[in-house]
Amino acid sequence: MKKILMILALFAVFSAAIFADTNSSASAPARTEGKWTDISYVNVPVLKILEGKDGYVVIYQKNRTGVGNVILPKNWAHGNPETPRKLKFRSVKTALGSYMTVVKDNGEFKRVILSIPMDKNNSIWGMVDSRKNLEGADKDTLEDLEF
Repeated sequence: MKKILMILALFAVFSAAIFADTNSSASAPARTEGKWTDISYVNVPVLKILEGKDGYVVIYQKNRTGVGNVILPKNWAHGNPETPRKLKFRSVKTALGSYMTVVKDNGEFKRVILSIPMDKNNSIWGMVDSRKNLEGADKDTLEDLEF
């Protein structure tokens, strides 16, 4: 009796799998190449952010080996309708969840998004000597970073 019930149960499962709706493309919207985009992004963990008078020095972790740093001007965070802002901040709760996203459109730099704790008392924040100007704090685009 148990064998018959087991065989019937397996038969029901296999028949349901065979007759399942395999035509899911009818309900999904059509994908056309004209609507595709060339935007790409890279996420890297942030180890430290040093704030200066005219920019931020972001120290990030490379792909498992070593660290890199980049200078982001403070004026990138201010935008207007003609030139949208290139630096955005997102708040995360802990320093362990901090990361930097570099967004490119057609291989050209578009913006940087820093997902970091916004509390400046957090250990991820630091200061650069405010008497010295940061080299590269007046740039318009982000150079290619080594990830």
